[in-house]
Formats: sequence, structure tokens, C-alpha cells
Amino acid sequence: MTALIVICIVLSLMGSALWIMPPRKERQRMALRMHARQLNLTVQLTSIDLPDKWDKSMTRKKVVSYSLYRAKPLSSFSKPVWILPYEVWKFDSISAGFWVSQSMTLTERDKGILSEFEGRIEGIKIHAGSVDFYWQEQGDEASVESIAELLKSLSSWQPA
Repeated sequence: MTALIVICIVLSLMGSALWIMPPRKERQRMALRMHARQLNLTVQLTSIDLPDKWDKSMTRKKVVSYSLYRAKPLSSFSKPVWILPYEVWKFDSISAGFWVSQSMTLTERDKGILSEFEGRIEGIKIHAGSVDFYWQEQGDEASVESIAELLKSLSSWQPA
């Protein structure tokens, strides 16, 4: 009888400990965010306003932003440059499935990275202080390394 009581107490303590542990999916997201921080990226939960196809209304989306901040903001930016995974009538096509709000050229490697994230990316915003990559965190550590590589490449771009 004593053994049964001890087993019940141990099981109840184990159940309490397992109840407060985050689920597997949350642990994977935390690992992605820690890996991003090791690559000098800033991770932030945020909401963004994205234009519709005709640029008449804005759609608010809750996303995760992986950002690479510049040491010194650039003064050449008058307004942010957006790279979006869907067509907006006044944006230019930059690669298969992606449109940009201002003319720019990408390297083949950058286009390859963008194609890796097709369907998982909400947008990329390049502005004076940083380059932000908005997505739903569907990937692994190799995806985070690709994001860091893309953000470093895009941070060197300046508007004409």
C-alpha cells in the first residue's frame, strides 16, 4: 500500500512538471530564435500592414521578424523598399514569384534563397536602419542561416 501511494505521488509530480514544459513545436521555435541570435539577427513578434494586389487596402498580419540592423542608418532611403511574394500592380517582378516596390537587382544566390522560402515568407522590408525578414518560422537551422545570408546581402544594397 505504501508503494502505491509513493507511485501516485511521483506520477502526480511528473505530470505537473510535464504540464508546464512547452510543447515540441514551441521548443523548435525557441531553438530557431536562439540560432538567429547567434547569427546576430534580432527576433521580434510583430504585426505588419501589407498591400493587396491593387494597393488599395492594407492587410494586417501577425508574423515573426528576423532583422539585421545596420550599425549606422543610411540617409539614402526616403521610404522603405518591400519585397513581397505576391503581385502588387505597381511593383516590379524581381524573380519568379516575388515583386519589389523599387527597382533593384538580386544575385543568383539571393534569388535561390528567396525561392527556398516560397510559401513561407510574408515579406522583406529594407529601410534606413535595418533589413527585416517576415515569416511564420516554418523551417530549421539551415533556413535561419539562409535568412542571415540573404539579409547580409540585402543590407549592402542602397537605392539609386
